[in-house]
Amino acid sequence: MRVVVLTTWYPSAQRPGETPFIARHVRAIARHHDVSVLHVQILRTGACTREQWEGIPVVRLPLHPLRPATVLRAYRWIGRSLAEAHVMHTMPFSAALIALLSVRRRPWVHTEHWNGVLTPEQNGPLWRRLAWSRRILRLPDRTTGVSSVMCEVLRRFAPASRVERIGNVVEHAPSVTEPPRGRILELVSVGALRALKDPLLAVEAVAWLRAAGHDVRLTWCGAGELEQDVRARIREHGLEDRVLLVGSVGTEEVQRRLGAADVFLLPSRSETFCVAAAEALAAGRPVVMGAVGGQRDFVHPGNGRLVAERTPEAFGRAVLEVAYGHGLLSAQEMAEEVRGVYGAERVAADLDRLYRSVVPPQDAGRCRA
Repeated sequence: MRVVVLTTWYPSAQRPGETPFIARHVRAIARHHDVSVLHVQILRTGACTREQWEGIPVVRLPLHPLRPATVLRAYRWIGRSLAEAHVMHTMPFSAALIALLSVRRRPWVHTEHWNGVLTPEQNGPLWRRLAWSRRILRLPDRTTGVSSVMCEVLRRFAPASRVERIGNVVEHAPSVTEPPRGRILELVSVGALRALKDPLLAVEAVAWLRAAGHDVRLTWCGAGELEQDVRARIREHGLEDRVLLVGSVGTEEVQRRLGAADVFLLPSRSETFCVAAAEALAAGRPVVMGAVGGQRDFVHPGNGRLVAERTPEAFGRAVLEVAYGHGLLSAQEMAEEVRGVYGAERVAADLDRLYRSVVPPQDAGRCRA
């Protein structure tokens, strides 16, 4: 089948690390179907451009509401693309809003990744006032959430029979290594330096562990608006050689950092899924996280801790439990558990089944004009 993915999030040359989970979903679709991507770049102007991104044809469509020419041009391109498609697959919510105005009707699958759908209260006052618009999610033929907690919210707006969970694709190294367990307890975090991930609490947890007599080091992979605040907190505690900010890094470097760590630490306030935590488990590393969000689907006492008390001591003690305690799965067992559920082929098969449920059999082999 020909699948058109309409998305407002996609990696680009300017932002190669942006929302890699969308690109992974697309690559999973490509295992069984002919897929192309329409990347609508909201609040951008300029010409539409074609390119290949990781072997997938991508069209970048600038769309600025105050520039009618960009709106008309984008919708003309969307219409032409859908004329040749069997399925339109939108992700995330903002793409569903754009799809509402499309004049072409095709079987419509929507995948929701955005934390704003899950927890509007954590996404600013404007979105809190507009959160009622989530009701449009009743319109797709099928809606998928990447976690159970996301699906619970989606079923408030869409018929329960049309909502199901299909997780994110979790990438991993070919083999699993044992944690280093050296003189220094190595921690790793992967995520943006922003309030939702709470990197300041991670620094405070390291400070608590050091004060309690434990030699630890945290490496944080990711960048964001809180970088200067985090660096100031590091200096305040004298942790310049114990908390390392390495900025945004690629997939291979993330996997290398996970392999060099003993424990994955991320005190997020809320997560829709948390690909980084699943990748840590796929590398055989126990995780310590906040207790709210989609990570509850795959983090359990055998592979990590979900910490409800948002204090440095609570997170520090949880790190010690998974690093030195008993009752955890082996590194290989952790990895196999997650890889079996969130591997690319599993997600590809789930999406293939979903498409076949919305495309009439007589149309599966030919395009409807």
